[in-house]
Amino acid sequence: MFWTIVIISIILFVVVGIVGGKEQQKNNDKLVELGYTLEEKIITGRYVAGHPDINDAIPKTIIFPKDRKLEIMLDEQLKLPIKKAEIEFNFIKNVLAEDATTVEKRITVGRLLTVGIFAFALKKKQKNELAYSTIEWNDGRFDHETIFEFEGTGAMQNANTARNQIIKIIR
Repeated sequence: MFWTIVIISIILFVVVGIVGGKEQQKNNDKLVELGYTLEEKIITGRYVAGHPDINDAIPKTIIFPKDRKLEIMLDEQLKLPIKKAEIEFNFIKNVLAEDATTVEKRITVGRLLTVGIFAFALKKKQKNELAYSTIEWNDGRFDHETIFEFEGTGAMQNANTARNQIIKIIR
């Protein structure tokens, strides 16, 4: 009985892997068809706050550059990414990678207004390892700080990688 369950579990795992791989390939083909370059995909972790077109946190995001804009997308497993917002390259003033301690020290009135109640939550939150990638930009009228959070081992490296990829693309 035990071995039957093990064999069925292995077969299910393989079938799900094959179906998932085919679905991912279909999504990748669709993205290419829509004009995205898969090699330029930037993994940006969790969207926290700071973009005027996004009201809620997004658990997993990616950014694709397209038409001189950074397109922020919801990234759900085995689904086509959904565009949530964009930032024009020429609006970007700075891109930062910071650890949680640095972010806590930068809490200002401006950040409080931008991040809202998250400004205080960031200061009190104690997680394993937190890092943030922040895009500072101005839309011609307002300054914005669009913040992405990375959590866990290697969080700072992941935030720095996202920062470097964004800078490389907008140069």
